[in-house]
Amino acid sequence: MPIETCFPLAIYYEDLPDASQHQQGLIDAVLQLEQAGAERRNYPEMAWTGDLHGVEQIHTNPKFAWIVEQVERHTAIYLLELGVDLTKVDLYIQRAWPIVSRTEQEIGAHCHNTAHISAVYYIQVPAEGTYDPGRLVFFNDARVNEVSPGLGSENTDIVDADNYLNQLHAAYLPVEGRLLMFPAKQRHAVTMNETDELRLSLSFDIVLTATANAAGAYEFLTPPPSQWQKFRSGG
Repeated sequence: MPIETCFPLAIYYEDLPDASQHQQGLIDAVLQLEQAGAERRNYPEMAWTGDLHGVEQIHTNPKFAWIVEQVERHTAIYLLELGVDLTKVDLYIQRAWPIVSRTEQEIGAHCHNTAHISAVYYIQVPAEGTYDPGRLVFFNDARVNEVSPGLGSENTDIVDADNYLNQLHAAYLPVEGRLLMFPAKQRHAVTMNETDELRLSLSFDIVLTATANAAGAYEFLTPPPSQWQKFRSGG
């Protein structure tokens, strides 16, 4: 009586070997950007995220050149594993921003609807111990094995044994020096940092467009920006 599992969510990660050499420089750069950013716009229980505070173009900042190079290289590896022909797509970092998580701060559930691939790099992670430094959680919104809608709700006790066939989410502990990638459309969140230490990370949104010579691809991929034409006058 075999049960096969199909349609896996592909989460890519790599522990970067040179991370320690670049750690302090990235820490300093992130904290300087936080200090210089716009007045705080989110509530105190939410981690400081650069995209809400005018700091969302760090991929153009020379201080982040090393990690940008890593993101570009590993995005290509990830897409190759997914079977993408890289000769037919162009890749762009659309935006990138730092995240500073202090004690009892979290990030609510969301997805990145304007991008195709999202990446996170962990610069600094609180030391292992009793308290949770904040996990990256992916939600199983499709619930393809939920034979009756709501059967796995926390308000019932009908499903009494959690396993890989009925899990509603997957959680990843942050690892210092780790780069992680996933489909940008996947809803995710970051749980509360229960430690007394900072957790520092970088987020990247990556977009795929068709190349100029990718015949027939424009139905499914955005044509290259070089072919766009901005309106000459307002609406």
